[in-house]
Amino acid sequence: MIKIQRNEKCPCGSGKKFKKCCFTDPYKNSEIKRAASIAKTFEELTQIIAKPLEVYQLKVKLLRMMFDEIEDEVSRTIEIKGNQSLYDFHLEIQDAFDWDNDHMFSFYLGDKLFDRENEYSANPYGEHIVSNIGMSSKSATETQIRDLNLKLGFSFLYLFDYGDELVHQITVEEIREIDPTEDGYPKIIKEIGETPSQYGNIE
Repeated sequence: MIKIQRNEKCPCGSGKKFKKCCFTDPYKNSEIKRAASIAKTFEELTQIIAKPLEVYQLKVKLLRMMFDEIEDEVSRTIEIKGNQSLYDFHLEIQDAFDWDNDHMFSFYLGDKLFDRENEYSANPYGEHIVSNIGMSSKSATETQIRDLNLKLGFSFLYLFDYGDELVHQITVEEIREIDPTEDGYPKIIKEIGETPSQYGNIE
């Protein structure tokens, strides 16, 4: 983590003092603070700031509901900006599959469920519940997509509803620099299969 003093030169490279440059712009200031929180050197800080914002194309495939494996493919492909959060992604998945956002959820950066070391979670309102027993998960709301260092072809898991266990596999299909003329992220760009009822066949 790097601390930037107000009278130091702004990391954006303008040559101005930080207090008279990006410090006065709320968005640019937040971007610099984010970069400073993860950078180890000033050079790394400037590289993070200079990196263009990217769009991630993520395929979300429903694997199972409780103990029932999904035989025919049911998937939704979503595009999301790198500076949007895992909670934003969760809400878009809820919309894409027509789930009711009424349970807690977790993302697991790998292929293992309930792996606390690689877990990012929140409740339906985006609040992070910290465990009093053992290791706590990380906050899905405070974690941006770009902070995950995702690579093409990488797959990870999304679990919605810890009781009924709606398990999804997420695969990174494309990462590209954002087109400034495009907007409306996150958004669904492809749908395959019909989503089963979240609550089963209720008569």
